[in-house]
Amino acid sequence: MRRMLSQRSGRVWTGTAIVAALAVGVVLGSSFASRSEAAVQPPSVNFNGNVGVWQWVVQQGQTAAFERAVRGYGQSLAARSGGGAGFTLYRSSTPGPGGTVIYFGHINSVAAGSDYQVITVLAQHFPPGPPSNGDEVRELYGAYTGSLAGSVTYDLSVVASF
Repeated sequence: MRRMLSQRSGRVWTGTAIVAALAVGVVLGSSFASRSEAAVQPPSVNFNGNVGVWQWVVQQGQTAAFERAVRGYGQSLAARSGGGAGFTLYRSSTPGPGGTVIYFGHINSVAAGSDYQVITVLAQHFPPGPPSNGDEVRELYGAYTGSLAGSVTYDLSVVASF
């Protein structure tokens, strides 16, 4: 009898351990899943001042892909209603760290509250339906992200004009 109780007790402990491990796995899995989804969705880029400036650090040998993608971004901004008029892309003649290439994008007359994230602007201009089904957006955004070594945005307000 004692032996049967010992076996039953061992099974209960084993079952309890399995249930506890599953519960911990579900909790941890759900917390990491929400972080992964947030990592996939790039944060929005909003400018509240008069001018928005991007600084892009582009990998050596990736300038053609980057420029193609940013031209699409600039065209998308120009077509966007309520903002984006006056996008200019500059390339630094001084090499960046490790042979990278530094670019600056200047967005004049930003629309307050508009999202200027590259994927958002491209997706608004190149809708996902037929005929391309979003292929152009995916290609341009892939070229953009694949060429970058880093980027920074600056939200600028006019202090003085001469």
